[in-house]
Amino acid sequence: MIIGEGKLPYSVLESVIKKFSFSDNTLIKGPGIGLDCAVFDNGNDFIVVTSDPVTYVASGGYCVNVNVNDIAAMGGDPWFFLCTIILPIGFEQNSFEDIMDEIKKECEKFKINFGGGHTEINKIVNNPVICGFMVGKCKKEELRGAFNAKDGDILIVTKGVSVEGTSIIAELKSKEIIEQYGLEFYKKCISYKSKLSVLDEARIARTMSNAMHDITEGGLINGLYEIAEASDVSIDIDYFPIIPECKILCDSLGIDPLGLITAGTLAITTAKKDLKDVLKNNGIEVFEIGKIIKDGKKEVRYKGVVQEIFDKDEIVKFFQGDDNFEFNS
Repeated sequence: MIIGEGKLPYSVLESVIKKFSFSDNTLIKGPGIGLDCAVFDNGNDFIVVTSDPVTYVASGGYCVNVNVNDIAAMGGDPWFFLCTIILPIGFEQNSFEDIMDEIKKECEKFKINFGGGHTEINKIVNNPVICGFMVGKCKKEELRGAFNAKDGDILIVTKGVSVEGTSIIAELKSKEIIEQYGLEFYKKCISYKSKLSVLDEARIARTMSNAMHDITEGGLINGLYEIAEASDVSIDIDYFPIIPECKILCDSLGIDPLGLITAGTLAITTAKKDLKDVLKNNGIEVFEIGKIIKDGKKEVRYKGVVQEIFDKDEIVKFFQGDDNFEFNS
């Protein structure tokens, strides 16, 4: 079977993961669908580790944030960051320095120790590949992740969708967006780049939630399926909180926002309905969109209709036709 572009199908991942055995009892959580971090018992607390790449844009800032989000969604705090950067032939030195400047800025913002990594120029890549590795700490009683959603939990998400997808399209098509929709619209779109982190809301929610999951590649629908798979539950949705600017861009480009990459959106399941007010009182935009059902089906349903998993992120459509993509009036 030839595997298409995007994340590997769940069936392929599951068949490969099953071949591994783990004999070290310090490993609390190993690989699995929807489990973006491994968890190790360090005695007094847990160590959470993750690895996440950025391939769509040459942004060190994006890379730090997506790794921070994995740690945060597990209930942890980021600690150390390393990265591997593979650059194409002919890449400019000042562009590499821009990548590193972004990494430095974001690490300083989150008080993360930068531990180095690896860099190289290689003809095998056409665009920069930035792969991060992050280590975090987590109190044992605050461990969360996608695997603990409970029957009857409400499902809330922060900021709406798609935070990251909107900012990526704005970053790469600034001229076209300004010409079509105006400067103020563009400024609103690109402002979502500053909202990529879910660390603030995760720190608030981790003591009041049952499960948390950072919604990234594959968009909201695929992220909710990862919760359903990891927690063995179904999810009934009655509202999709699509960012207005995202809807305008996606409608124009023929992209479905529900399958568009959206780092910056945190999905939270909780039995404590007052969590919404706590988040709002701390300046976090939050939406209640559905509930968790323990029915053995592991489905994601919108008003009773089962939603299909996206076989690849909708941003792929944008990049595959990048030279010809136009914004429709």
